[in-house]
Amino acid sequence: MGARYWLLLSAFLCSCLGTWIYRLALPLLVYDLTGSALGTGLVYVMEYLPYLALGMFGGVLADRLDRRRLLVLGDLASGAITILLALLVTAQVRQVWLIYVVAFLLACVDPLYQPAFRSILPSLVAVERLPQANARVHMGEHAVNMIGPVVGGALVVGFGYEVAVYADAGTFLVSALLIWLIRTAPSAAAAHGWSVPADMREGLRFLTGGDKVVLTTALSAMACNFGVWLLLAGLVYYLSSYHGFTAGEIAVVYAFQGAGAVLGAVLGSRLIRRLPPGPVICWATAAGGLSMLALIPARGPVLIGLAWMGQFAAAGASIVATATIRQLLVPDRLLGRVLGTARMIAFLSIPLAALATGVFESVTRNAYALMAFAGVSWLAIAAAVAASPLWRVRLDALGDANGDRSAPPEESPPPDPR
Repeated sequence: MGARYWLLLSAFLCSCLGTWIYRLALPLLVYDLTGSALGTGLVYVMEYLPYLALGMFGGVLADRLDRRRLLVLGDLASGAITILLALLVTAQVRQVWLIYVVAFLLACVDPLYQPAFRSILPSLVAVERLPQANARVHMGEHAVNMIGPVVGGALVVGFGYEVAVYADAGTFLVSALLIWLIRTAPSAAAAHGWSVPADMREGLRFLTGGDKVVLTTALSAMACNFGVWLLLAGLVYYLSSYHGFTAGEIAVVYAFQGAGAVLGAVLGSRLIRRLPPGPVICWATAAGGLSMLALIPARGPVLIGLAWMGQFAAAGASIVATATIRQLLVPDRLLGRVLGTARMIAFLSIPLAALATGVFESVTRNAYALMAFAGVSWLAIAAAVAASPLWRVRLDALGDANGDRSAPPEESPPPDPR
C-alpha cells in the first residue's frame, strides 16, 4: 500500500480511538445529568445536524484546497473543541445546553473533514487495491472500536469523564501530526478560480445524472441509517434503563459491534472481488435486518452484543462495497463534492431518527417496537436495492470507465506542498 497510505490509516485509527472514547463518555455524561432518553438522543441530533448544512460545502473544500492541509486543520480544530469540553467537565458545569453546544461545534468539523479523507485515499493506492484499502480503513476503524469502548469505559469508571475527554483531545493532535507527514501533490483544481455555488451544482449534476448509481447508494444509506439509528441513538439509554448495565457492560456491547465491523470489512473486501457489488450490498442489508430483529429476544451483554455484531458485520460489508463503487465511478476532480453530498444525503435521516427515538421512548417506553420496525425496514431496503440500477453495477466496468487511478510510485513522491 505504501508509506503514505499507512500514515493516513494510522492517523485515522488514532482519531477513531479518541472518538469512540468521546462517543461513549458524552451520552453517559448527559444521561447522568438528565436521566432522559430524549436528552441522550439529542446528543446524536447535535452530532449529525451539521451534515445538513456543511456536507456539500465540505466536498467543495476537498476538491479545491490541499486535502492534506484540510485534514490537519480539521484535527487541530477537533482537538481544541474537545479540550473546551474537558474544561466544562472540569468546572463541573451542570447546564446540559452547554454540552450540546460543544457537541454541535465538534460535529461541524466532521462534514468538512470526511470528504477530504475519503477523496485523498484513491490518490495514495493503485486502483486495483482500492477494495483492500477501503476494507482496511473500515476494519481498522472498528478494530479500534473494540478497544475504544473498553478503554473509554475504564477511563470513565476509573478516572471520570474529564480524563476520558482529555484523552480524546490528545488523539486528534497525534492524528494531525501523522497526516502532516504525508507527502501529496496539491489539487490541480485549486489553481483555478472557483465558486462555491457553481461547484456545488456541478457535483449535484453528476450525482443526479446518468444511471444514478451513486445517488442510489446515498438514498439506500439514508434509509438504512434511519432504521439503525432508531436503535443506536437510544442504545446507551436502553442498556442502562431496561437492563441496568454498568459502563463496563455497555462497553462490552460496543466491543461486539467493533468485532462485527471488522468481520464485515474482511468479508466485504473478499466478496466484491468475486461478486458484483450490488448483490453484496443487497444481501448484507437483508442480513443486517435479521440481526436487528434478533435484538428483540436477546438478553445480557453477550447475546445483545452478538446480535449487534451480526448487524455491524452486515453493514461493514455493504460500506466497503459502497465506498469502492463511489471512488471508481466518480472522477477525481469531483470526488470530494460527490462524496460530501452523498454523505450528507446518507446522514439526513440520523438526526430525525435520534429525535424520533427519544420521543417514542419517552411516550411509550417500548424499545422492542423500534427494533421490529428497524429490522423490517432493512429487509424492505434490500428488496429495493435488488430492483435498482445498483444491482447491475460491475467493478471492472467502473474501473475502465474512470481511467487509471493508480497512485504515483512510492519511490518518487510528489513535491511536498509545504
